[in-house]
Amino acid sequence: MNFSCDKCGTTFISDHALRDHRRQVKCFRTAYKPRNGRVMKPRTNAEIILQCSTASPFRTWKSNFNCVFCRVQTNDPSTLRSHIATRHENYDVQTAFYKKLGKEFLKIDITDLQCKLCFMPIQNFESLTYHLKNDHQQPINSDAQLGVLPFKLNNGSIWKCTMCPNEFKDFVSLDKHTSEHFQNYVCDTCGEGFITESAMIAHTKIPHENKYNCSRCVATFSTLEERNIHVKTQHTSTPYMCVYCKDKPRFANWELRKKHLMEVHNYKTGADKYECATCQKSFKTRSGKYNHMARTHRIKKDTELNYPCHSCPKAFTTQLFLDKHVAKKHFDV
Repeated sequence: MNFSCDKCGTTFISDHALRDHRRQVKCFRTAYKPRNGRVMKPRTNAEIILQCSTASPFRTWKSNFNCVFCRVQTNDPSTLRSHIATRHENYDVQTAFYKKLGKEFLKIDITDLQCKLCFMPIQNFESLTYHLKNDHQQPINSDAQLGVLPFKLNNGSIWKCTMCPNEFKDFVSLDKHTSEHFQNYVCDTCGEGFITESAMIAHTKIPHENKYNCSRCVATFSTLEERNIHVKTQHTSTPYMCVYCKDKPRFANWELRKKHLMEVHNYKTGADKYECATCQKSFKTRSGKYNHMARTHRIKKDTELNYPCHSCPKAFTTQLFLDKHVAKKHFDV
């Protein structure tokens, strides 16, 4: 099995079989049964890493780090490492993969990492896999995913990626970033990566065209990166927006927006904030003001009175208002 697919990890006995696989199979789907190949399981590599090193498995819940073997949880990674070392020293590797993990990768803490076979201290995760495979001839398959997400939790004050020099302000940001180093499946439309096939399939069911909305204006974007660039360039100095104007103008401070609301939209600071420009009657909502103007003064913004009454000269802005008028004034018709 010397020929492997670089997208899904399936290995084949010949180049012809690999090319046949690439022609006929969508590589982000691994649930099929290959005719003459086998799918390599990342969990096998993960089991070897747990068995032969001091890497400590853990899971997270909100701001706490949880033991995967019992219900102990703490916000101090040092306490959790000490707990696993004393209470679960000779744990069964299979039990580390708890039921809710599914096909997701297991999180491991590689602070103070050592090889259990020779007790040699190891500086980083890449050195560990190389050491186990080459110095101890452990059957780690380099063509398959390793099945674990490595973190150096230290004492919980520094959040630095173990795969690159990036640092983060909290564990949530570090966790999201670390997953990007192990993306098995990539969306062809937006380029977002996922560890598991199910996560990628769920993502592809969401329409990609303009799915990212700007919370500060009416603009929409097809990718998250485009929206972030828009927010950073367009909304840095003018955070206050008028939600009533079609073009959604923005203002540098609240006072400027308030002045705009009072001058353009007859905004008031009391209970009845919206005043009719014709009869000076006030309303609590903007829609109430415009409904009054449309019904009483036959003034409607940007549109016409498209629903005329056939029994009298009056006309209305909606079918609902027309029906109410007919029921009240022309019930005998």
